[in-house]
Amino acid sequence: MNKLLLSLIASFFVFGSALAQTGKGHKYVGGSFYFNYDKNGTTTNYSFDTGTTVYTQKDMVSLNIAPEFGFFLSDKWAIGIQPGYTRTSGTEISSFYSDVNSAQNYTYANDYHTDYVGLAINLRYYWMLSEKVGIFPQFGISSSHILNDFTNGGLTIGGSPNVVFFPTPKLGINMGFGNASYYYNYRSGNTIVNLSLSNSFNFGLNYYW
Repeated sequence: MNKLLLSLIASFFVFGSALAQTGKGHKYVGGSFYFNYDKNGTTTNYSFDTGTTVYTQKDMVSLNIAPEFGFFLSDKWAIGIQPGYTRTSGTEISSFYSDVNSAQNYTYANDYHTDYVGLAINLRYYWMLSEKVGIFPQFGISSSHILNDFTNGGLTIGGSPNVVFFPTPKLGINMGFGNASYYYNYRSGNTIVNLSLSNSFNFGLNYYW
């Protein structure tokens, strides 16, 4: 993965020059879209004194849409606002197999979906290495909630390194990898801290003017 990323960055320098539309007074729109379908899903066995429960989640769908609008506060600093919508859905099946009496066996199936809405504020610092290639660390704070229960959600604070390539003066292709983040769950009070440069790799598009 690291060799692929370095190769992509190096290849960007061989393209002809084009002045990227960054700097104070400029704006950008873009965002991200994610879709994943897992037909097989996951299966977990739970053993009890009287039998075993087999819990399966299948036909799992994850969808995320997060548009973003931003503007440059100075030649290097940019701030962006990013609303987001996420839906997770699938089928859960719980089957109990009794070791005592087979008449007690049962299977329960349920189709489910959960909708989340959120809002993020992102801050970027651009270092343009050439007229077409730059890097920007992005720092952000975001809050997300279950759509029909706003007390159920969490707060995330974190950042990630990104590379941007301008094939044209106004179109930027972003590549992000890894992240450092802190997550707080509103309902439980639990926290999660994550630090990794290899647990994620994503692309995004921005239009600058």
